[in-house]
Amino acid sequence: MFVQAKPRDKEAKAEGRLVYRACQNALAVVALCQAARSLDEEFYDDLQDEIDRKLRLMEAEEAEIEVLDRRIEELYQRLHPSDNLRTIPGVGEHTAPVFVACIGDPTRFPSQSAFANWTGVVPGAKQSSETESKGLRMTKAGPAIMKWALYQVGQIGRQWDPQLAAVYYHQMVHHGKTHKQAMGAVMSHAGARVFTVISEDRPYELRDTEGKPISKMAARALILAKYQVPEDIRKERRRSKSRKASTIAARKNEGALVGSLHEAARAPQAVMTKSSPGT
Repeated sequence: MFVQAKPRDKEAKAEGRLVYRACQNALAVVALCQAARSLDEEFYDDLQDEIDRKLRLMEAEEAEIEVLDRRIEELYQRLHPSDNLRTIPGVGEHTAPVFVACIGDPTRFPSQSAFANWTGVVPGAKQSSETESKGLRMTKAGPAIMKWALYQVGQIGRQWDPQLAAVYYHQMVHHGKTHKQAMGAVMSHAGARVFTVISEDRPYELRDTEGKPISKMAARALILAKYQVPEDIRKERRRSKSRKASTIAARKNEGALVGSLHEAARAPQAVMTKSSPGT
């Protein structure tokens, strides 16, 4: 079973920023109290009471979350006793129940494409008689939490599943996609895995890019050897995204200016008349 990893470093940095901000706020309050000459023993007693109250509320919330997590796990095990979903790389404690809850009876989807259309993880396409643009943003169909779960699975899965890693690598390196665009393709493949496993209720089997079964450790080694996106390409994709965003913003501003000029041209104009004699 693959355990869903958590970005510990990012969480630690986020918590550190929150603690730093709280300390800054506390210093600001102390400075105000000093200026008002109200900084005495009673102030610190009140501050300690407020901190204790917040800690009690946090503990109560964490206890409620634990109760809900246990209940969700009970329902998940009842609805999906084989737990085959968690054999898919990236599907873990939190995402597996999301898939079971959202999908329900998989037979309601007549095909893999019908399921993909329902999730909304299908790249949109704009086409005319002269041009065709593929790989645009995903559709707005499907539950948002389903997209969140597929994104989490894709992020972890591409680190352990060579086929997902190859999809991400080729999108980034050979097709010039940004990270999010490449993840859209990975999410689509991850969704296909979820649908197949939950439909057939069988364990997922890791395979290499040629379709041959492969062990977890061998799969990881293959990914590190062949499907690591170079950092210079990542930087270039980020710069391209930034340039594109700046261009779009400039075009919007230009359009707004032209629109305002057109509105001004269409506005009623003041009519100049001669003053009558004696006025």
